[in-house]
Order: sequence, then structure tokens, then C-alpha cells
Amino acid sequence: MNTDFTNIFPKEITDEFLFALEKYPLFLENLSILPETFYNKWSETPRRSIVEKYWKPNTRLDWKWSLSFPLFSLLEKYLDNINSPIIIGFSGLPGSGKSTLGFWINSVAEELNLDIKVISLDDYYLPGIDMDIAMNGNPWNVPRGYPGSHDLDLLNQSLDTFLQCGVIKYPTFDKSLRDGKGDRSGWAEIKSKVLILEGWFVGCVPISQLFDLEYLSDDKFNLSLTQIEKEYRNYIQVSLLEYCKIWNKFNKIWHLKSSSFDNTILWKTQQEEEMIKLKGSGLKDKNLTDFIRMIQVSIPQDTFSHMNSDTTIEINQDRRIINLYSSNYLF
Repeated sequence: MNTDFTNIFPKEITDEFLFALEKYPLFLENLSILPETFYNKWSETPRRSIVEKYWKPNTRLDWKWSLSFPLFSLLEKYLDNINSPIIIGFSGLPGSGKSTLGFWINSVAEELNLDIKVISLDDYYLPGIDMDIAMNGNPWNVPRGYPGSHDLDLLNQSLDTFLQCGVIKYPTFDKSLRDGKGDRSGWAEIKSKVLILEGWFVGCVPISQLFDLEYLSDDKFNLSLTQIEKEYRNYIQVSLLEYCKIWNKFNKIWHLKSSSFDNTILWKTQQEEEMIKLKGSGLKDKNLTDFIRMIQVSIPQDTFSHMNSDTTIEINQDRRIINLYSSNYLF
């Protein structure tokens, strides 16, 4: 790709990029995106009038041009080049912006009449009573969240059905129910050609040798794991083996990588505060602190640093994009 993209993208856009500018054309090239066509499509008035309606206030240009537009363009390419339904995995720590992006993709795709849908791994949490049993005795006293809290039989069945016929029926989970412990709130059914499954540990795989957990350099993160936390992580690693059957159904995996695991302390706090404002219930005080601790230690942090993703978008604490990588895509 020899096009000088600086002659295509206005300075008002490129000035918002915190990553090295030379990475951007390579990133687009690896996604099989032509910069000039890409810029013109997302700048034309009819499309802009649609996409702008669903942004949160003050959404930055780097989030639009380096993540949302490239991902959506890739999804459109899939629609033009595939014959059977496919699933894309999308991971990112709690509060990183996955749900916000998912809402935007769903809304824009619906207005453009495109067969693209986003659902959450969270919707496959176990029903309330079953969840309480499964979570009983965990060292963080959290009501849900880590591998082992989902109905994997149902998820496997749902995704297999989708891959066969493009229809998926799935439960909806409301985290505000039961004083923030959450419960199923109903069922939904959608038909699509491209499905995104998003979740905070989507794509994570267990350490190949469980005894290696004892030697991981988590001390550099100042986690000071207790003995019961170490023992419980072994259990979670075994549970992750079952989740790998889900990941194997994915065509590609996108990873919204945090520059620091500690970023999720702020992000998760903001997320729960917003839920309390919107629905009157959510995690707070010790319940919130315990949940954040679970996020930080239940899965080794090095696992997220070496995620086997096809595309990685790295963000800082302000959710600004500071780096991006993508492998070559074939359709």
C-alpha cells in the first residue's frame, strides 16, 4: 500500500492519534482496508448522520478511526465474502468500553440493514440460584464474573445452532437484579450472518502446565496472592479448558488491551456507578472492591499480555488508543 495516508486523513484526525503514525496504514493494510475508500465511506454525510447518533458524548476521534470504523469495515467485508455465519470474539477488561462499542455496532448495523449482531458472554451467566451454588466459597465472595459462572452447555449449543443456520436464541442477564448479584431477565432471539461475542476474558487460555502458576511473575504486580487465591486459580485454570471449546468456534479474535491491569479499578468503579444511576442498583463498597480483586487475580495477568488475538488495540487509563496491531486477514 503506497498511498500516503497523511494526504487523505485531515490533520484534525491524525493529531488525535497517540500511537506512531506509520503504524496506521500498516494496520489498515492488514485488515485489507484501502485508506482513501475507507476515509470517503466514513466521511460521507448519510453514513455520518447515522453513526454519530450512537456515540457517547465526547467520543474521541482515535476511538472512531482506529477501532470502531476499522472493525465495522471488516465486518462489512465479511458480509461480502462469506457464505456461512461466522463468530468474532472480542475481549477487554471490565469497563474498557466493550459494551459501549457493542451498542454502537448493533445500532449502526440495524440502521444500515446489515446482518451484524453483538451479544455478551455475560448473558450466559447461570441463573441466580445456580449461580449462587457455583460461586459458593470463592475467596473473593463475588456473585459472578470468573470462568465457571456461565452456562457453557447452553452457550455451546447456541453457538453451534448459529453456525448452522444464523439464528441464536440466548438468555438476557440483568446485573442490577438481586441487589447487584444479577439474574436472568428473559430471552432474546436474533438472526444474523456475523456475530460478535464479547467478554472480559474471551480468548483467554489456561497455562499449559498448571504448576507453572506458582512461578508466574505476579509479584511484579504487587498482588500478594493468598494461599486460597492460588488454589482457586488452579480450579479456574481447569475451567478455562472448557471455555476453549467456545473460542475454537471463532473466526477471529479482537483484543482491547489495557496498558495496565490497574486501569480496571477506575473503569469498573465508573461502570458500577453508572449502573446505580441508571437502574438504582449495582456493586459498591466492599462488594465492588472484592469484584475488582477477583478481576485482578483470578486469571494470571500475563495471560492478557500474551493473548492469541488476531487484532489488538491497546488503550490507556483514559481509554485513548496508544497502540494497534493486526495480522493479515484473508476472506
